[in-house]
Amino acid sequence: MENNENAVTQTETAETEEKTEVSGEQPVEKNEKTYTQEEVNALDKKLKEKYEKKYAGIDLKKYKEWEESQKTDSQKQQEILQENETLKKQLAYAENKSVVANAGVDAKFQKFVLSEVSEMEGDFEDNLKNYLKDNPQYLIQKVETSKSNGVATKKISNDAGDGVIAVLKQKYPDEF
Repeated sequence: MENNENAVTQTETAETEEKTEVSGEQPVEKNEKTYTQEEVNALDKKLKEKYEKKYAGIDLKKYKEWEESQKTDSQKQQEILQENETLKKQLAYAENKSVVANAGVDAKFQKFVLSEVSEMEGDFEDNLKNYLKDNPQYLIQKVETSKSNGVATKKISNDAGDGVIAVLKQKYPDEF
């Protein structure tokens, strides 16, 4: 009896191994169906009709009122706190955006400067001043054009703090 059971078990195991080998060797083909735009539109229309019929008798306004009445006081208070936090963040962002715009930052760099300075620890305005001192390339360049000889030329401002003069002032503060 034991021999018969072992024989059956061995036969089943061999068949299972053969099935595994066969299924592992043959690639599985996927039957993918593509839909035309008309078929997608028809399906969409059918689903809309189904849900309109299902929720036809429900008044959304009354449902919202009922849903609101089911909330506990702590849930209502939590929602108010979340809304206040969101509004505070939006207000701070708008104020910081205004400060960046009024600091003389070029319009095409304002969002970048705002994001860079917002990530810094400390007071926003102090951080902005330090950032712009270290990165003056983001400021609006003072450019003058003159047409004395009929040809338009651009002249960068004559500020004494620009370029080589500024470097020399740092190295030799007593002489300038």
